[in-house]
Formats: sequence, C-alpha cells, structure tokens
Amino acid sequence: MTIKTIGRGDHYISSDYLILLAEIAFEHGIAASELFADTGLDEALLLQPNTPVGHESGLSFVERFCQLTDDITVAIEFGKRMTLSKHGVLGYAAQYSETMVDAGDKMTRFMETRAQLFRMEKASDNQVRRLIITPRFASEKAVPFLILAFLTSIETICRTLLGERGKSTPSEIRIALGQPCPELENQNWLPNCRIKITDENMLRWPADSFFSQLPFFNPQMESVTEKKLQKILSLVKEPDSLTEKVEQLLRQDLTRLPTTETMAERLHMSAATLNRKLKAEGISFQQVKDKVRFEQAKELLNQDISLDAVAAQLGYSDASNFTKAFKNWAGQSPAQYRNK
Repeated sequence: MTIKTIGRGDHYISSDYLILLAEIAFEHGIAASELFADTGLDEALLLQPNTPVGHESGLSFVERFCQLTDDITVAIEFGKRMTLSKHGVLGYAAQYSETMVDAGDKMTRFMETRAQLFRMEKASDNQVRRLIITPRFASEKAVPFLILAFLTSIETICRTLLGERGKSTPSEIRIALGQPCPELENQNWLPNCRIKITDENMLRWPADSFFSQLPFFNPQMESVTEKKLQKILSLVKEPDSLTEKVEQLLRQDLTRLPTTETMAERLHMSAATLNRKLKAEGISFQQVKDKVRFEQAKELLNQDISLDAVAAQLGYSDASNFTKAFKNWAGQSPAQYRNK
C-alpha cells in the first residue's frame, strides 16, 4: 500500500468514522481517555480527519467502544449518523449519481477508499437488489458492530437519495450475530426496515426503485468525483497481479481503450513483455479488455439508457458493433439480457 497510515495494521479505516464514534461515546458519558486506552491510538486522532488508521488499531478502538457501551443497537445510531458527507468523496459520488444502480456500483467499487475492513458485492433479481458485506478480519464485537453500522448507513442514504419515493420503501438488513437479538429484530429506529439475525450480512432493497433518475443527479460532479475516487483507489489498492493492474487502468476511461502498445508504455514495459506476462497469467490483453467491457456493459444495461449511449461509454463506434461483441460475451443480445 502506498498510503501512510497511523496506528497498527496493513489495511485501514478512515479516521472520520472513529471520530464520529468518539462523539457518540462522549454523548454516552464515556471520556476520551477511557475510549483510547489500550487501542494504540492517541487522542490527537480527534484532530486528524480524513486520515487512514491501521486496521488493527481501528478495530481495537471499535472493540473498546463496544466493551464500554455493551449495546449493539448503538450501531444503528452510528450508522444513521454516517451521512453522505461522512463517507467523503465516496458519499458525494453517490449523491451525484444518475440512478441507484450507479450509486450502488460506486459504493462497491470504491469502498476501499474509506475502509478496507470488509468486501462488498452486489447481487440482484427482478424483485430485489442485495448488497452483501464479507468481513476480512475477525473481531468478536467490533466487526458485527461496524457491519451493522455500514448497512444502516447505506440503508439511510438510499432513502435520502430517493427523496419522497424512499420514505415508505420496505427494506431488510440481515446481520450475522451468532445469537438472537430481540432488541434489533424489534427495533423501530429505522422506519420500514426489518432487521433479521441470520448467517449473512446483507441489505435487501426493492429493485424497482433502482432505475429512475435521482433528484441530485449532476453529470459534471459525478465525473469529477469518480475521477477523484479512481485516483485515491490507485493509491490505496495495489493489484495482486498484472491482470488486475491492467483492469484497473482500463476502467479509468472505457471510452478510449488503449492499444497494447499504449498500455505497455503506461506500465513501463514493452508490448512484447506485456503480452508475455499476461500469457503467463493465462490471459491475453484482448481478453482483459473484453472482461472489463463485459462487466461494465452489464452494469450499464441495468440503467435506462439507450444502446447507443452504452456503446459510446464502452468505446464502440455504434450500437451494432457493441451488440455483436455482447453476443459473443453473453450468448445473447443486449435486448435479451435486459428483458431477462
């Protein structure tokens, strides 16, 4: 990782979340000196917003908070106060997105710019959209507390982004606690949201509200924030392979996909070396381009935009060339994929 952190741990969480938790601790009568004890962090952290904190120290801090409060329901309070601005550039990127599909895509792609404690992935069918969280680290109290807080935050943000349409939308948070928790299952802090104790961590949201344009959509700001997130992600996430590095570079601008020579130049190697190294990883440069385009094509086809617009965003000269490529990838036309 090429970004400097404070505290212990190779992964990190933004200090913004810990500062907010310290505010809640103060409101619950917990002194900062108590909260910071044995965490490996100093109270000076409260004066350092937007600072990466090593994951071991960050989890120790949250674990300490959980021990002092001994109340999992505070995670809902924490999550509700994790507003768009608390998520930094990521929050604003979601705010300026065109649809909830776009906003959800940004949350899953760029969450590592704010916290590297868990992985997020999306799943969906015709009725329900799911956001699934998988923890990277073990911690008896801190991990479920943080997951519940983040799911609560995203649930609350969904309602905010949708405006009036979101107020009465039914949702469900599933949280893996390992034991029943009537206080959560009978909660009324999140209107129209059911919390269910299961063996998975997930937010479920009706799919039909994901495709209409959001009230705060701003194409210029959406572009600005996404470019900023791409830059931050390139600093905090070091790809494990050359294939992942190439994928990362390709996603930065799909409208102008580079040639093998241009990509090799960006990676400070010859085109022959690039092809040889990719071959050793079992893939070609064209296959990487197709993979990235196919992933993005599926996301774009879930939006209410024309095939010409989808083709343009993926660097194709017209819809017919895109349709031909998509059939090769998916075994069906873009129209059939959308209907399915």
